[in-house]
Amino acid sequence: MEKNKYTMQKDKYTYLNLLTFSILNLWDVKRYTSVTNLEFANRVRLRDILVPYSKSITKNEIIDNQWRIIAKINFGGDLFLREFDEVSTYKGNLTLVPENSIIFSKINVRHGCIYFHDKGKTPFCVSSEYPTFVFDETKVNGAFLQMLLRTSEFKKLLNSKSTGISKARVKKDEFLDIEIPLPDFIEQESIVNDYNLKIEQAKQLDNEALELERGIEEYLFNELGVNHGIIKANKNNSFLDFINYQDIERWALSYIFKNQLFSFKKVKYNIQPLKSLLKSFDGGKTPSTTNKEYWDGDVNWFSAKDMKLLKLSDSEDKITTYAVKNAGMKIHQPGAILGVFRSGILRHSFPVALLEKQATINQDLKAMVFDNNQVDNLYALYYMHVFQKLILEQAQKTGVTVESINTDEFMEIPFVVPPLETQKGLAKCIAEMKSKISDLKRNAELSKETAQKEFEKEIFN
Repeated sequence: MEKNKYTMQKDKYTYLNLLTFSILNLWDVKRYTSVTNLEFANRVRLRDILVPYSKSITKNEIIDNQWRIIAKINFGGDLFLREFDEVSTYKGNLTLVPENSIIFSKINVRHGCIYFHDKGKTPFCVSSEYPTFVFDETKVNGAFLQMLLRTSEFKKLLNSKSTGISKARVKKDEFLDIEIPLPDFIEQESIVNDYNLKIEQAKQLDNEALELERGIEEYLFNELGVNHGIIKANKNNSFLDFINYQDIERWALSYIFKNQLFSFKKVKYNIQPLKSLLKSFDGGKTPSTTNKEYWDGDVNWFSAKDMKLLKLSDSEDKITTYAVKNAGMKIHQPGAILGVFRSGILRHSFPVALLEKQATINQDLKAMVFDNNQVDNLYALYYMHVFQKLILEQAQKTGVTVESINTDEFMEIPFVVPPLETQKGLAKCIAEMKSKISDLKRNAELSKETAQKEFEKEIFN
């Protein structure tokens, strides 16, 4: 196969790049200083297989056909559409995207924002920021083309073609000028089928992990005797809400007017308010970001962005021991449980994690130390993780700019307290289920990585 001429020159010279005049299509420095190591056979230019498609469409036509308008293409190549009722208020010209077509985002194509609208799918509408192309479906497999252009090597190539400063874009002609490998149609289909098979296997593993996660909830609900999702406030009237007296567990308007999804009436063990089980409950803070002596040390400093795992030992940002002493930072010991009390993530979840190494925290987190004569740390961790909807239901502040947890209401959260040995047994079972979930997710990711590697191996040498 012919090696990319530019790459050969780049390998040979350190300061000067010699280019053959015949390959200079445009006088653009960026285009020729961006190195690409792509090597492949069956080269074709996109302009040889893609035909620009631009059919203007009116709002009345969109409404009559119940079509929708694009919201975005994400970095995963997935399409998101606006709600139908947004059509009437949309400003700007729109064009139609028919079935069996491919579109890209001028701004984010270099990040993989390319979408294939398969045959048989409902048309939708886009602005001029999303060029649309059709192609001969007997020669080009749209899914193959989308996958190819979303590989890391082609993302780099597309990035080299972006122009502009504040919002760099890839122009349509620049996109069409790209060379790609195009095997015969049968081979394209075979490659796509092999890829999809592994992706489907990954999806099945992810679904198993999700079902097992739900199984943890049901397991703990059943073991504790908590009923879930059975109590609702009656909202037949816009001004008056009627709630049965026996359903009222706390005399607080903020509590009564929230949807009560949990019932503790048939709980098998003792119930205590969370505050009665805590030895300490502390917030954190951020050392001055202008003082360089406070940062890049070896002391863990956790914030909401670190709260992705149930057990934490290493933070993304770290502070120095000098900051701990001079900025008045409190060191929390292993066994403390961290919770996010202020963050946008509280719209849908309440992240908690168990500290495995000593650390400091920022002002968005709280550190809780449980009385281990009453509560096992792992049990407390899994309890709050499973009952995070309860915590949001009863303690989430509403009507504020930044979502947060009301500390007073949080302290009143009902906490089921079985005997310590029972708590440890429950925690052990949940830990084993969590381990299986981790294995399933790990294997799913491995299957996705294998699918991508094998796809690229089929295309590139």
